Amino acid sequence: MNDPQFQQHGGPHAAENAAHRPRGRRIHHSPFFWVAAVFILLAMGIYVATNDLAFWPGKKAQAPVPALAP
Repeated sequence: MNDPQFQQHGGPHAAENAAHRPRGRRIHHSPFFWVAAVFILLAMGIYVATNDLAFWPGKKAQAPVPALAP
């Protein structure tokens, strides 16, 4: 088993495997991705917790919307 043909340090398939690897980093390894993910989740949590950002109903009564335009 010490014969060089059985060693896994390259060989004829090393060039083929290198062609299938992505050239850049994966997106989830980027700090920008995680910062953006935290901000998105925070915004979603605020939106849900505040009932669609409606902290309280307006104090001034609004005019009703007519069914048909005059």
